[in-house]
Amino acid sequence: MEKRAKKTDTRIKLIETGLTLFAKNGYNGTGIKEIVDGADVPKGSFYNYFRSKEAFTVEIIRHYSQALSNMWDASLASGPSDDPHGALRNSFEMIVGLQEGAGVKSGCLIGNLAAEISEASDLCRQEMHRSTTAWKDRVSFYIEQGQAGGSIRNDISSRTLTEFIWNAWEGALLNMKIANSTDPIKECICVLFDFFLKPQKN
Repeated sequence: MEKRAKKTDTRIKLIETGLTLFAKNGYNGTGIKEIVDGADVPKGSFYNYFRSKEAFTVEIIRHYSQALSNMWDASLASGPSDDPHGALRNSFEMIVGLQEGAGVKSGCLIGNLAAEISEASDLCRQEMHRSTTAWKDRVSFYIEQGQAGGSIRNDISSRTLTEFIWNAWEGALLNMKIANSTDPIKECICVLFDFFLKPQKN
């Protein structure tokens, strides 16, 4: 039992170290040596846990996506229960704080990896697709609730609104890294929630 727990701990340590390094240096800028050195694990043992760097990256995407999912669920639950529009805005503003805490360097790991490896690795692309679909399902649900309650426009389907939000947000995160400032994502939130998602007046 103790040996199994140690093996699990080492595996998680490798994944968390890899996630940190990928966020900082990207996929192509991170080698196996940097990962095992950062996790303080012998290089040869890496392949006891992952058959390749590609398989390792799939696990990082899953780990990141689950952590992000838990964070969004907690943030949405802490928002106003009778105001889906406000709950969504609260969650996006939470991300601003996290990005400021990270020195605006991390952005979105899924977006970063998509730019680097989505064409080269179909396994990673599929996992990223699953991750983004789960995120969109969550946001779309809240948009539907807001549409039903009248706080979010209903002249466009919830799915189309969600896709637009995703595209705008990922673009803003990229621009944030270029500008080295959270101003682009703050402006994105303002436009989305103060204007774009508001019910349209005839």
